[in-house]
Amino acid sequence: MVAGRATSGQVRVTGLRGHLRGHQPFLVALALAVLVRVSVVVAFPPGFVFSDGPTYLGLVDDLQPLADRAVGYGFLLDALDAVSRSVWLVTAVQHVLGLLTGVVLYALLRRRSVPSQLATLATLPVLFDAMQLSLEHSVLSDVLFDLLVVAGVAALAWYRSPRMPNAALAGLLLGAAVCVRVVGQPLVVVAVVFCLWAASTWRARLATALVVVVGFAVPVSAYTAWYHAQHDVWAMSESGGRALYMRTTGFVDCTRFSVPAYERPLCPAEPLGSRLDPTEYGWHTPDGTHGLQPPPGVTLDEAMRDFAERAIRAQPGAYARIVARDLMLNFTVPRIDRYEYDTASKWRLQTYEEFEQTGWTRPAYLAHGGYLLEAEQPLAGWLGWYGFTVYAWGPLLFLLTLLSVVGLFAPSRWSRGDDGVSRDRSVLFLVLATAAGLLAVPAVTAQFVWRYQLPFLVLVPAAAVLAVVRLSSRLEIQGTRATPSTDWPNGGVTRRSTKRVVGTTNRS
Repeated sequence: MVAGRATSGQVRVTGLRGHLRGHQPFLVALALAVLVRVSVVVAFPPGFVFSDGPTYLGLVDDLQPLADRAVGYGFLLDALDAVSRSVWLVTAVQHVLGLLTGVVLYALLRRRSVPSQLATLATLPVLFDAMQLSLEHSVLSDVLFDLLVVAGVAALAWYRSPRMPNAALAGLLLGAAVCVRVVGQPLVVVAVVFCLWAASTWRARLATALVVVVGFAVPVSAYTAWYHAQHDVWAMSESGGRALYMRTTGFVDCTRFSVPAYERPLCPAEPLGSRLDPTEYGWHTPDGTHGLQPPPGVTLDEAMRDFAERAIRAQPGAYARIVARDLMLNFTVPRIDRYEYDTASKWRLQTYEEFEQTGWTRPAYLAHGGYLLEAEQPLAGWLGWYGFTVYAWGPLLFLLTLLSVVGLFAPSRWSRGDDGVSRDRSVLFLVLATAAGLLAVPAVTAQFVWRYQLPFLVLVPAAAVLAVVRLSSRLEIQGTRATPSTDWPNGGVTRRSTKRVVGTTNRS
C-alpha cells in the first residue's frame, strides 16, 4: 500500500513536471517580467501620480460619478484604500494585474492550440513593453481596463462554440471595462458578431448573443442609473462633445463654416500648422470652458459637440486625413511627439528620474501615503535606458496587423488542418476586431495619445499568432502531443492522433 501510494505520488510529480516543461518558455518570460517590475517598484517609489492621477485618487474620499470620465477605476482604489492609503499599494497591485493580463492571454492562446513558443512571443509586449510598465506604475485606469477586456475576450473564446455561462461572464467583464473607460462601448458589437459567427446553430447564436448583451448591460445600466441619480442625466459621462471638439482642433478652419456667436471662443487662435496639443484646447483653458455661455437648454458639452459636428461636416476631407494620420502614428518609431502632440514624455520611465512636483500632484502624494516620488539610482537610470529601447516598435505592430488581416481573410478551406485542430476565423476576428476597435475609436472621436495604443499592442500580437496557426496547414512541435478535448468529436483526436501535433492545452 505504501509503495502504491509512493508510486502514485511520483506519477503526479512527474506529470506536473512534464506539464510545466510544456510551458517553460512562458514561465521563463514571466519570471523575467516579475524581475523587471520589482526593479521599477524599487527604482521609483511609491509610484507615478500625474495627469488624471490626482483626480482618481480624489475618488477614494468621494466616490461619485464624474461628468468628464467613467470612474469604475475608483472602485479598485477604494478597495485598496481599505487595506492601505498608499500609492505604493496601488502600483504594486497594478503590476500584478499587468502580469495577470499576460497569463490570461497566454492561457487563451494555448487553449486555441497555439504552440507555447508562439504564445509566449505574443505576450512579450504586455510583459515587457516600457509603456506598459510605466502605466502599471501610474495611478491611471489603463491597466485595469486592459485586464477586463482581455479576460472578457478569453471568456468568450474559451470554447470553440461559445457557451452561455461564458457569454454571460464575457458580457459582464466587457461591461465592467466600459465603466472604467467608455472607449470600450463598441466592444459589445464585436462580441455579438463573434457569437453569431462562432456558435454551432442559429438557436445557439441568438441565445449567446442575447446573453452577452444582457451581461454587458448589467454593469453599464447600473452605472448609468448611478450617474442619473447624481446628475439627473441618463449617461455614463458628459465629455463626448469635449473629446470630439478636441479632435477638430488640429484641422478646423472657422472661416469655412457658420459658427454661432456663443461658439466662437472654440475657434483656435493659432493658425493651422501651429496648433497646440488638443488637450490645451479641451482642458487647459483658464476655467476649462473657454468662457462659453451657451443658450438656455444647451450644456457646455452639447455646445462643443455642435461645434465639432459643424467642423466635420464642413471639412470632411480634413477630418478624414487627420484621423488617418493619427492612426498611422501608432506604426511609427520611436515614440516621440509629432505634429501638435506633446505628451509622449509622460509614458517614458526616464521622465521620472527628475520629476518636479506641482501644485496638482504634491497634495495627492501627501494625502495618500505621505511620500513624494523618488528616483533611486543607478536603477532608475538603467530603467530610463530600458524605456527608450524595450517596446513594441510601430513597424513591427504594422506587420503583425497585416499578418492578422491575411490570416482572417485566408480561404476557408484552410480553417482546419487534418489533425483536427481548429483554424476557425472567429477567434481571430474577435481578437483583431477588439484590438483595432480600441485603436480606432480614440483617433476618430478624440485625439492621438501614445497611451491609447496600449490595448492594441497587448492584443494584436495574439491576433498575429492565431493567424500563423490558421495559415499553417500543420505545425509540429517536438515533444508535445494533442490532448483530447470535448470541444471536438472523438475528443479532438483523429485516428492518427499518435502524431505530434499543435498544442497541448485544448482541454474543456
